[in-house]
Amino acid sequence: MGTSAIVATVGGASSNSYCTLAEADQYQDDRTPSGTTWSAETDANKNRALLFAATLLESCVIWTGIVKTDTQSLQWPRAGMVAKNNVYPLDDDVVPEELKHAQAEFARQILADVDRTNDNPVETQGITSLSAGSVSLTFSENQAIKMVPDLCYFLLPQWWVERIRGRASATRVLVRGY
Repeated sequence: MGTSAIVATVGGASSNSYCTLAEADQYQDDRTPSGTTWSAETDANKNRALLFAATLLESCVIWTGIVKTDTQSLQWPRAGMVAKNNVYPLDDDVVPEELKHAQAEFARQILADVDRTNDNPVETQGITSLSAGSVSLTFSENQAIKMVPDLCYFLLPQWWVERIRGRASATRVLVRGY
């Protein structure tokens, strides 16, 4: 059984990827060079990485807005979204370039087997103690793996993401007790 074909039809009932292999190749060509990880791979391996990156984005990211139709297989396109300038509505019949770039970057990191436990020690290790006098900070020795790498997360406008499963949030809900 071979690698599934990339189906990047916007809003399609059988879509399995946000970006095509050609779009991912272009993203890799346009980014700062970081070795030959992407260019040295076969198209089949690139497709596998793109499909897995899409699967992880679908599983891990809780998006704002709502899916456009109940027949689309992926979480995008979405209605009620605002473009990257945070002013104008985002067309609800497109998959934005930022998401395609995040998927392409994620696929590259999957192929490079990047150790994401080092993304951010505050998130992956957790603070076990903090002192103010003579400043002291201690992290847990247990490392967690963030499924969505920092760079992929930062490629997305923050108002598109409600939260990411497995990622610590910088905000907390204030609950008043009486």
